[in-house]
Amino acid sequence: MNLSRWGLRLAAVAAAGLTAAATLAAGPATAQGPAAKQGAAAGPTVKLVAAQNDISVPQFGKQQVFLDPGIYVEAFGSALEFDVQRASYSQPLTLTQVIHLAGHVRELRPLPAWLLDGWNGLRRFLRLSVTNSHGKTVGSHVLPLCPNTFNPQRAGPKSPFTSPYPQECSSDPFERGMVEGIQRGWGVDPFGGFGFGSGARFRLKLGTYTATMRITRVWAGLLHVTPRAAMARVRFRVVKGSRCSFICPGSHRHTRTGTLPRLPSVPLMQSPPSSVLPDLSPLPSWGISLGRSGGKKKPVDYQLQFGATVWIGGNSPLDVEGFRVHGSPVMQAYQYFWRNGHVVGRARAGTMGFDHKKGHNHWHFQQFAQYRLLNSSKTLVLRSRKVGFCIAPTDPVNLILRHATWVPSFTGFGGACGSPTALWVQEMLPVGWGDTYFQSVAGQSFDITHLPNGTYYIEIIANPEKVLHESNLGNDISLRKVILGGTPDHRTITVPAFHGIDAEH
Repeated sequence: MNLSRWGLRLAAVAAAGLTAAATLAAGPATAQGPAAKQGAAAGPTVKLVAAQNDISVPQFGKQQVFLDPGIYVEAFGSALEFDVQRASYSQPLTLTQVIHLAGHVRELRPLPAWLLDGWNGLRRFLRLSVTNSHGKTVGSHVLPLCPNTFNPQRAGPKSPFTSPYPQECSSDPFERGMVEGIQRGWGVDPFGGFGFGSGARFRLKLGTYTATMRITRVWAGLLHVTPRAAMARVRFRVVKGSRCSFICPGSHRHTRTGTLPRLPSVPLMQSPPSSVLPDLSPLPSWGISLGRSGGKKKPVDYQLQFGATVWIGGNSPLDVEGFRVHGSPVMQAYQYFWRNGHVVGRARAGTMGFDHKKGHNHWHFQQFAQYRLLNSSKTLVLRSRKVGFCIAPTDPVNLILRHATWVPSFTGFGGACGSPTALWVQEMLPVGWGDTYFQSVAGQSFDITHLPNGTYYIEIIANPEKVLHESNLGNDISLRKVILGGTPDHRTITVPAFHGIDAEH
């Protein structure tokens, strides 16, 4: 789609009144009142800012150049914020701009869904062009913008110290809701700011060039960006690259160390109220494939490999903590209940065991989930041996929820899954986040070598032994259809789309 069509679409947006916003007031002021009028002038907009005026870009042999000019999209006036969500898997995505005004007033501005690049961010937000030393354009790319980059930057000494927004836009295919934003006074690099290996690809010779980045006319019009603020330039030189100059050995990944604080003593709750409970729910399986082993002089074996995500809704995080008892190799686990950021109770909830296997080496909560393969009649055929997890947030699933945490204190396994000698382990999953695990190990994946062709279902069961308290036990099972085919020497798999989502084969 060219920019002239986008200009026509923008005109249609204005004509249809989509730029007029619905409003939501948080407090005595309303969006029609004085606070809204006063705050309107301080609404959000953006500008492009170059971190450096001159940079060098490496080229290795005859490979294309990866260009990240270090030009940031900076928000000012107020935070630039969007809600992206779908009401159900059968409904399309919707896009709403959330405008923060004075007096704690929020203005909701519905925008057309064609402005979205799916879950990847804002579609066709930027154009990056490269001109040579003679002023000739030698390359151009139109780029989306994910406001939730992994490495947002404070733009100045008066900027807020922290940003409340997540650091990714898309997770797995069954995402439900995401908040995308740039904090006021902060900037994001559309390429993430990862340096060499990131950026747009250009086929360039050694020499001097100019990179020009512009906010496209559609987005500049929607966000009221002036022509000067919508453009930034960086001069760069393409030079012969030495890999060690850009990727040097000896780098280390920093992990959080130290002991987490102990929670205060809290009462046991036999029947905790729904207001302090999480809601565990498994997504349909995804990332499904067949693994093959053997061959030549060995029998051929086929493994059905799949990804499984269990996520948390409801009114509080899932907080499971294990404690040693008399030096036992198994910890007694407790579920802690939270209200308004404070622990209000606890209850016994299963056990934790230490997994010494390669790739794990941490404590697993042993009653988190169960995985089964069902036949076309939905009766049990195979069961995965995988049941235990080090519970940790890996994928945002629905950050639009009222109690969702936009930025967890850690993602992945950066928390406290513990060492073999630990006395205590705390594993948490915030509201809105899921824990994804891929079953690709024998015994965890399904051995379908001798199964007949036909229709099967991957069943994921959260909280299978009902040892965890939940606000809703009626959504603890998901099913995903798979169809096995082929011959004994060449098995095939077909995965139909789930409500039009994630047609894998």
